[in-house]
Amino acid sequence: MGLPVRLAISVAGIYIAFLTWSLVHEPLTTRQWPNSGRRFEFPSVVALVQGLIAIIVGMVYLKRSHPTYRTRQFMRDHGHELLSISLSQSISTPLASYSLKHVDFLTYMLAKSCKLVPVLVVHLLVYRTNVGTTKTVLALIVTCGVLIFNMGGDSCKSKQTVPGSPLSGGVILLLASLLLDGYTNASQDRMLKRNRSAGISQAKKSITGAHLMVGLNICIVLWNVLCLVFLSPDQFQNAVNMISKDSVIIYYLATYAICGALGQVFIFFTLENYGSLVLVTVTVTRKMFSMILSIVIYRHQVSRLQWVGVATVFGGIVTEAALKRKSAQDVKKLKTQ
Repeated sequence: MGLPVRLAISVAGIYIAFLTWSLVHEPLTTRQWPNSGRRFEFPSVVALVQGLIAIIVGMVYLKRSHPTYRTRQFMRDHGHELLSISLSQSISTPLASYSLKHVDFLTYMLAKSCKLVPVLVVHLLVYRTNVGTTKTVLALIVTCGVLIFNMGGDSCKSKQTVPGSPLSGGVILLLASLLLDGYTNASQDRMLKRNRSAGISQAKKSITGAHLMVGLNICIVLWNVLCLVFLSPDQFQNAVNMISKDSVIIYYLATYAICGALGQVFIFFTLENYGSLVLVTVTVTRKMFSMILSIVIYRHQVSRLQWVGVATVFGGIVTEAALKRKSAQDVKKLKTQ
């Protein structure tokens, strides 16, 4: 199976899993549930459930990939990196969730759609990685397209915010979450690239996407258990009490966790084989498809400016795909010479 076909399967898997994931994400975190009369605002509980399911799915994924590098040895060798990356994920998620107390969901989606730039910033400033001018320009084009699409709507022009909430506080939380996301993606990419560059001498310790999925989710579960025990001891019991009153929440939570775990399989496969910039491009455009799906289902009106945003994003994607294909063909020609 060729690289373009595998990439297409990975992209399709990410889209299917996370389009479903996004359909339950908004009601799970923003709906006022009727019997309890409040939102389900327990990010550590949500992260814990998703982490546990992701470990199970990840172990199956790891077993099927037939690794020579055992999980326990991988955890011992890279424990510090895994703890650092998973901590950034564990902090980023609640920051983004708590920002919804201060900003509307459109602002949240707008901010979380702009992960390409933080990844580039971390690569350039933290790891001093040369990402290339072309990738930088394409990343900025795709991000600008998403910004144009979001900002071209009437809801954004009216600048609706949550009444009585400090907008600046929500924006600060979102910016912090974005920088942590950038660190997470860039660090995962760096781990894989450094491992691949080790070559034959480290052949028996080859890190795969499956290793990262299992290792990171084990650490995420650990961080969130510590949070629930020491920092927010009432969160778990409050979540259980709320689910007992509104039992339908458990179905949303289970769907959210299962789709998130399955989506991670495709995400780590893409990260392992294509790198973080390609991965973030896919996840950002997935958010575009989520918005388009919403337009189709709920018949939202789309302005001309928003269609310009759509064209900009897909123009960037097509250009990147064409350049990657040309690069692969050039490498193949060199090998055959």
